[in-house]
Amino acid sequence: MAAPFLVAVIAVAGLGAADGGYFASDWGLATLGFALIVVTLVLVTDASRPSGLELAFLGGLALFAGWAALSSLWSPGAGAPVLEAERGILYVAATAAALLLLSTREAAAGLLGGVVAGAVLVSLYALGTRLFPGHVGGAYDPSSGYQLAEPIGYWNALGLLTALAILLALGFVAHGHVATRALAGAALVILLPTLYFTFSRGALIGLTGGAVVQAALDPRRARLLVSGFVAGVPAALGVLEASRSHALTAAGATLQTAQAEGSHLARRLVVLAFAAAVAMIVLHLIEQRVRLPKRAGTILVAATLAAAGLVAAVALVAAGGPVTVVERAVDSFTEPLQAGEGDLQRRLLSVSGNGRGDYWHVAWQMARDEPLHGTGAGSFEAHWLRERPISFYDRDAHNLYLETLAELGAVGLAILLATLALPLIALPRARRLPFAPAAAGAFAAYLLHASVDWDWEVPAVTLAALFCAATLLSSPRPTLLTGRGRVAVLALAAPVLAVALIAHVGNRATAASIAANERGDPDRALAQAERAIDWAPWSDEPWQLRGEAELLVEDDAAARKSLKRALELNPESWSTWLDLAVASRGADRTQALARVKRLNPLSQEADELQTEP
Repeated sequence: MAAPFLVAVIAVAGLGAADGGYFASDWGLATLGFALIVVTLVLVTDASRPSGLELAFLGGLALFAGWAALSSLWSPGAGAPVLEAERGILYVAATAAALLLLSTREAAAGLLGGVVAGAVLVSLYALGTRLFPGHVGGAYDPSSGYQLAEPIGYWNALGLLTALAILLALGFVAHGHVATRALAGAALVILLPTLYFTFSRGALIGLTGGAVVQAALDPRRARLLVSGFVAGVPAALGVLEASRSHALTAAGATLQTAQAEGSHLARRLVVLAFAAAVAMIVLHLIEQRVRLPKRAGTILVAATLAAAGLVAAVALVAAGGPVTVVERAVDSFTEPLQAGEGDLQRRLLSVSGNGRGDYWHVAWQMARDEPLHGTGAGSFEAHWLRERPISFYDRDAHNLYLETLAELGAVGLAILLATLALPLIALPRARRLPFAPAAAGAFAAYLLHASVDWDWEVPAVTLAALFCAATLLSSPRPTLLTGRGRVAVLALAAPVLAVALIAHVGNRATAASIAANERGDPDRALAQAERAIDWAPWSDEPWQLRGEAELLVEDDAAARKSLKRALELNPESWSTWLDLAVASRGADRTQALARVKRLNPLSQEADELQTEP
């Protein structure tokens, strides 16, 4: 149980602390770590032979990554598809390691407990930035949007991670041992306020959907409801206390006011966490002495459903009826979300799509243009810049399934959907396990939230969901791997290790060159760009970085040569054409700027450069 727990904690908390693992510079090392875990388990333990569903899930993830890499054949450049494939290989290696670790029921509890513990560590830091401003995190910025996002860097991703952990913690609260129940109850007092401070509407929707799935699948749902209520009251009181702190829920307060209210709330949360732990211990003792008839549980579930239905009905009537609600929701979805001024609690009541309608329209047009194989992995960014109706920049369509259809076509979407459906197919068998309903609820929450955001691009969140999927897929495996099977696993691990090493060196060099260019260190930027060229010769980005470093030392001739090489690898890169315009004069600059405006019509950089003499 210790090994799965530690692996999950390190994966979730480690990648969470590294901007959620969003940047490619972190993928290689993480992939190496998981691949080495697989190799070690195969070599030194009595590893069991995976089931057919487990192999199918791993194969689906690998096939999806391979299809992304193959799309480089019809993409404008190979850089983005290869990066998408590298992230996909990380998911394959992590899932393989998780499945090998899941040999017993205790291992499943350890893996899911590690997800909760990792999310709690991330949440503690996130809460610290809000409760102790000026002491934890960066400088206090009262003029920002003020949605809790660090250390992941995106509030919706942080919100979803906490939502997954909340659902898993509810499973432990209901079905764990007494110490586990106490710790899970205390964890909820950390996780729920963290989710609240993200003001993430999508994460709340995911949490609600996941909770419905969890309650529907749990054969002891009465116990889940009672335990969840007892543990949820202190956590809800923590959210109530947080909502009363104006300096913590609205941008603009002074540092001194925010620190005072933050310290006050921190003390309250400590007390509430202790109260939640004690309440779970008391509930456990009561359950040992009092046995309610089965009918009482049925009545409780029915009463809960009736109360929920009554609340929903009253809310619909108060809002003018279901038709009015739908019409208002559709109208509001297309409206822009109001700027983050004033109390952000009003954001939670908004149904604005915040531009998602525009993203989805562009993605749908891409899918219509290339319905079979798509326009290439990672190509949404270029199409958005060319077609966007507003100046807002974005790289993702905020919908995993539609973006996959747009970039990888019907083939890619079919691979993805078939793969993600496998854990759901395993539900009839898995739901008998104590924590399987919680894992199913968390996985369902991820699948739901992925339809409105770019969760797939945040490994810290996606790995948490994949660990839940692995738990659902795992089953007793009495048959051990044969010698031939071990050789096969090691043979498959070898190319993964090689890809991870190449990705680590190449992506780290690219990141180092970017950082050096930004701080005005052309020598290091040039050296790291050349290193990246050696390790990622298919990518245009290192050549562009080399050209930008040469621009810093005013070697325009060398810069033009490097940038033209980058454009040979990816002629659709508007930023490379912009750099070429900077390095050029006369007709060459005019031609380069024309390409920029064609690829990015709303580019302000091109407009500014055109006005220069």
